[in-house]
Amino acid sequence: MIPFRFFTLISVIVSFSFSQERENLDVRLFRSINSHQSPANGFFEVIDKTSLPTFAVIPAGLLLYGYASDTEESFDVGVTLGVAQAAALLLVTGTKAVVDRRRPYEALDGVKAKHIWSAGGGSFPSGHAAMAFTIATTLSLHSPKPEIMIPSFAWACFVAYARVYLGLHYPSDIVGGAVLGTGLAFLTWSVREDIRRLTDKVLGRSGSNLMRISPFPSGTEFVRVSIKL
Repeated sequence: MIPFRFFTLISVIVSFSFSQERENLDVRLFRSINSHQSPANGFFEVIDKTSLPTFAVIPAGLLLYGYASDTEESFDVGVTLGVAQAAALLLVTGTKAVVDRRRPYEALDGVKAKHIWSAGGGSFPSGHAAMAFTIATTLSLHSPKPEIMIPSFAWACFVAYARVYLGLHYPSDIVGGAVLGTGLAFLTWSVREDIRRLTDKVLGRSGSNLMRISPFPSGTEFVRVSIKL
């Protein structure tokens, strides 16, 4: 049921994106955001330039920290996040090839475009938005606390907004990417125990009792569960 609703929503966004492309709300909203681009405001340029390295640093950091500190929980979250990101990258790449939507700076006149070097493939969906929301959703599922969720999703929204601000995507592109990334994060998280068991087999982890923290709170406290491998 969830995958069906997920792909139905993506189809609706695609249909909306291509309806009267030069006159629809999507284009008008794009122009409204892009027209406010200013050389004096470098915030969104910095956000965009640092987004690609951040996509790699976060899962790598969890893996390295988990390995160095012998914290299997952090390591497993890093693996789960990596799987979700890989799935998002594959689906984004495939969707871009099928939809083949031209970027706004290619299809429209008077677009203020920057960072064209980071624009690969078609416009729909936004790979940056997909990756950012995959990360924000996975981290929030792992640790559903305001101090994690608020900055994670704020950062993801800034990354997505920057792609429109810099003239690289339409608003519907980033909505599609955000929906795709969020949906894949939930789907991957739902099979995280299968991913963990496969990781255990690959790494030969066995014969110990692990104290793991439940990703969802019970009341106001987190539930610790002892798992015997």
